[in-house]
Amino acid sequence: MADENYDVIVVGGGSAGCVAAARLSEDPNRKVLLLEAGPDPQPLPELVADASKQTRLLLESDFVEMFPTQRHLDGSTYYALAGRIMGGGSSVNVMSVLRPQRYDLDQWVAAGNPDWSYERCLPFMKKIESDQDFPDSPLHGKDGPLYVKRNFMLDMPAAPPVKAFLDAAYGMGLPKCPDLNVPEPYGVCASPYNIKDGKRQSTVVAYLEQARGRKNLAIIDRATVHTLRLSGKKAEGVNYERDGQMHTALGGQILLTSGVYGSPQVLMLSGIGPAAELKKFGIPVVHELNGVGENYQDHPVVFMTYEGPKESKVDWVVPRFRLIIRKNPISEAANFHINMRPPTEVAGLKRMMPVSAHLLEQRNRGRVFLQSSDPHDQVGIDSCMLEHPEDLKAMVEAMQFIDELVRQPQLKEFYGPLIQPGPGEDWGEFARKTYDSYHHGVGTCKMGPSSDNMAVVDQRLRVHGIQNLWVGDASIMPVVSRANTNLTSIMIGERLADFVQEVA
Repeated sequence: MADENYDVIVVGGGSAGCVAAARLSEDPNRKVLLLEAGPDPQPLPELVADASKQTRLLLESDFVEMFPTQRHLDGSTYYALAGRIMGGGSSVNVMSVLRPQRYDLDQWVAAGNPDWSYERCLPFMKKIESDQDFPDSPLHGKDGPLYVKRNFMLDMPAAPPVKAFLDAAYGMGLPKCPDLNVPEPYGVCASPYNIKDGKRQSTVVAYLEQARGRKNLAIIDRATVHTLRLSGKKAEGVNYERDGQMHTALGGQILLTSGVYGSPQVLMLSGIGPAAELKKFGIPVVHELNGVGENYQDHPVVFMTYEGPKESKVDWVVPRFRLIIRKNPISEAANFHINMRPPTEVAGLKRMMPVSAHLLEQRNRGRVFLQSSDPHDQVGIDSCMLEHPEDLKAMVEAMQFIDELVRQPQLKEFYGPLIQPGPGEDWGEFARKTYDSYHHGVGTCKMGPSSDNMAVVDQRLRVHGIQNLWVGDASIMPVVSRANTNLTSIMIGERLADFVQEVA
């Protein structure tokens, strides 16, 4: 049985999808349906809404989907994460508001997408934000829906270990960078966050709430899309399940915004993707697109852990800043976040002081793949992180930087001997055995021209070879941005809405 007809169907209410649905429904004559696989709780539970609840409780809740992923070296498992709630990653992430660097967007242009230059994207990044610290800067916006604030500026008083950490970084020659969202950030940077009055400003809060009352916007949660409804090579709707019942929604334009794992899965289950992969599960090939699920990239994280002081105090809470440095980069652009972490304590063990290194680029590529033809089953992930020798070299150099940093005289009082990696342990091997994900997976529906055999969408986010079908989320990034990816995904959602408005 077919449900109502819509002008636009948005499949996935994540960081990009909520934006696209809200923007496209601004026209009262455009009928929009937003489908989300996770719940749409109203009001938001405190676990999600309260910005201080960034704890393991949230990450281990039903609002987060965990994808077991194996490291290549020893087959050990880490978990890639994705939000499974309205707002997607923006409802469960650490609330950083970091823009892509100019170099990132230069790379997108070099991949055959001239409409995605820094100059073309800047107006959309400004349109998104209401920047509380730099409202009059030509780089920033002050009237957008997303509240942006740096809770810690570099000239503010700080707890003794934090001040010592900052002073040690300055002593090693790193400059102050009061605005991390400049085109080429570098040094000791104040980090912007989307937190207002202690509350998370997800895309649900910033975009969707103001759109909920519109008669032309329908929102359906707990809706698992099984397949696209196709007529030849034209998208006409979606088949989805809710409460055990199947439904069909018909639409003039179908927008996939299901994220780096969900968007390629829907395409492949619908017969759009690498022919060999589809045939493996008996899925009829409607349109062969070899790049679906390929080009996967993420940011690996490695922790250096030191013995801490005998006592720590409540005011040692680490404020929101990070070091942005260059270590064996692909280009001259900064390629690492170095994050001071609060002291940790486990019963019976010494107090520990961790510092983390986050590699913001990936030279090789992984993939996301079907494990069955069942839409309820997870896709598999082969991240290939730290498998390229130059990436591994970069990570080891960043670890060496951390070790040099904590041995500066300013930090002697707070950081003791190195606990992990252990004495005599090979740091490269340690990195390959213990890295985790920064949870910034991108690239599995790569944007690029039709001449690129791995491209899935063109630079206006239309799927190559299929009419009326679009993808607009983190999966379209040709190259992972050297920043937390949520704001880039929001920008993609803004641009997706802009492109679709021209035809629907």
